[in-house]
Amino acid sequence: MQTLRYESIRYLLRPSSIAVVGASDRPDRIGGRPLRILADRGYRGSIYPVNPKYESVQGMRCYPDIASLPADVELFVICIPAEAAVAALEEAAERGARAAVVFGGGFAETGADGKALQDRLSRIAESAGIALAGPNSLGLASFAHRSFATFATTLETMPAIEAGGVALVSQSGGTAFNLLTEAYWAGGRFSHVIATGNEAGVTFPDYLRYLATDPATSAVIGYVEGVASGEQLAVALGELRSAGKPVFLLKSGASERGSRSVASHTAQFSGVDSAFDAVFDRFGAVRLRGMDDAVDIARALTIDTPVDGLAVATNSGGAAAYLSDACDRFGVPLTDLSDDTMRDLRAALPAFAGLTNPIDFTAQVINDVDLMANTLRILDRDPSVDTLLVFLGSMEYLGEKLIDILVRTRAELRNPLVLSWLGVSDRVRLAAAEAGLVVGADPARALRGMGLVRAGRQGQRQAPGRTGPAPAVDLGGAIGDGLTGLGTGQRQGLDEARAMELLDRLGVRTPRRVEVGGAEDALAAAEQVGYPCVLKLVEPFLAHRARQGAVEVGLDGPDRLAAAYQRMAGQFGMTKALVVEQVPAGPELIVGVLADATFGSRAVLGSGGIWANEIDDVRTLVPPYEPAYVAHELRRLKLAAQFETRPPVDVPGLAEDLSAVLTRLDAVVRDSAVGIGEIECNPIRVVDGGTVVLDALAFTTEAGR
Repeated sequence: MQTLRYESIRYLLRPSSIAVVGASDRPDRIGGRPLRILADRGYRGSIYPVNPKYESVQGMRCYPDIASLPADVELFVICIPAEAAVAALEEAAERGARAAVVFGGGFAETGADGKALQDRLSRIAESAGIALAGPNSLGLASFAHRSFATFATTLETMPAIEAGGVALVSQSGGTAFNLLTEAYWAGGRFSHVIATGNEAGVTFPDYLRYLATDPATSAVIGYVEGVASGEQLAVALGELRSAGKPVFLLKSGASERGSRSVASHTAQFSGVDSAFDAVFDRFGAVRLRGMDDAVDIARALTIDTPVDGLAVATNSGGAAAYLSDACDRFGVPLTDLSDDTMRDLRAALPAFAGLTNPIDFTAQVINDVDLMANTLRILDRDPSVDTLLVFLGSMEYLGEKLIDILVRTRAELRNPLVLSWLGVSDRVRLAAAEAGLVVGADPARALRGMGLVRAGRQGQRQAPGRTGPAPAVDLGGAIGDGLTGLGTGQRQGLDEARAMELLDRLGVRTPRRVEVGGAEDALAAAEQVGYPCVLKLVEPFLAHRARQGAVEVGLDGPDRLAAAYQRMAGQFGMTKALVVEQVPAGPELIVGVLADATFGSRAVLGSGGIWANEIDDVRTLVPPYEPAYVAHELRRLKLAAQFETRPPVDVPGLAEDLSAVLTRLDAVVRDSAVGIGEIECNPIRVVDGGTVVLDALAFTTEAGR
């Protein structure tokens, strides 16, 4: 069904015919708006209103029921309540529907009864191979194909919208069409705007996968609350990365209250926020921090330039420093202008003009409005320039004339032009937008959008991605009966002895060690593991043992070992201990894997030992834990500086070793028969190009999985 659903999305965005079930003769009603939008915005296919109350709707023949429709209707837009919508989808399936949009709520977001209705929708769509959008969806708008299956009120008042290359996919319908409106007036243009709703059929990752191959789309902006399958999200982001289409995602549900809001809104599970950050990083998707970011990115993507060489022209010398700082802050390179360009600027501008990029063509533009146009023409000829930004301050009384000059000049330029205009009313900026200029107020917002787009393209190039799904690991008899069925009660911890036994069975390298219950046993154990050795308290349990003196290293003979044992027995009431082989010094890491409802598992990798809780130096990873991915994350740690010391650490070799450890731990937490939900290895010491786990702790699941 995944393949059928993915391939059928084209019928949602480019149907040859559309039936509106629950059509209304009133264009202001939910059932009437889609008909009005389709008629007003030039849909070229056939439209079939369906409602037994009418013979005609908004000037079109109306059909009494789905059974009376022609047999070739591809898309059904269902505008009726939940129970009736389920029945309508079933009838549409019998008529050969290829796609459907269900507007109405009352499904999984409302509780168990609504969830049962939504499950019926899913089964119908899956059985018939229908690409189902929704329910609880505001619908879709394809500007690339002039196809509209939405009741969004914004489309009733907005002017004709030409298509662009940016696709907007949102799990909130209001957010989708609000961003469309804001971005349009900033200069953003879209191929498609998609509100996914409850995703009973087509999911957020499905849409992303489709857009990776969509010729009308060159980049994607998304609003995501949660996904059912982290694996499918990873696949989709990987396909967009392979297609060279940058992705920018606004993820909500990070806070506890936000997570609850997500569940009540679209019945999505928001998931662990750090895991989403990890999957975004892995495939070079840029995480946005606010809706303004999305608007600014839509504008920057629409001007379609790499922004490798920005030239700025302004009538305010004082703003030049602000503009320069903003370029530096957002990673937008101001180009160094050629000698020929500088000569032409000196000839064209007043003697007191600023000739270092940003160029100050001075307030003399009040007396000679051609100063601005001439400056832009000269900058446009410079071979190092690929983007032009003009920043104006005040001069509202010249608004009409300056807009006219900019429109005419832009038609002569080879490079895209962005206008920022402060000190004027919104009326002036609106007039500039209506004239076709890409316009905003604070130039920092335009520059931020350009910088984020550059970061998105660069991030995709540098991101490690992945080569395939997680490899299957056959635990076979490695775990043994003694460590299966653990997750049958409340969450419990496995002490170091049992956790290290588990690692031994998995083939993970650990030091030689012997568990002992007295001083004489400890001396005998040291003969097995060899001197120097380490003595570690096991019982009673004590947090942060090393800090409290419950771990003693470098014990180089029987006398020191006996003294250490007597001290710990007296100080802590120690009844059980470990005598452990001393491992040579080296950098120390923490590695942990825990079960994750969205991604199957997630891992942490960071500075270990005593630094694990002292410095913020940890990365979250999502499966599969491939060597190239692990190496990429290792190099991002603060600890990476230690890898360059003598002898230097072979990072690719270390990554190979850690990848094997992570993959085995991943297999354990995914195996419901074992019942372990979390394993932490801290520290893992880097020795001789490999790793040795010095300590480990595991926790069971509460009741299996």
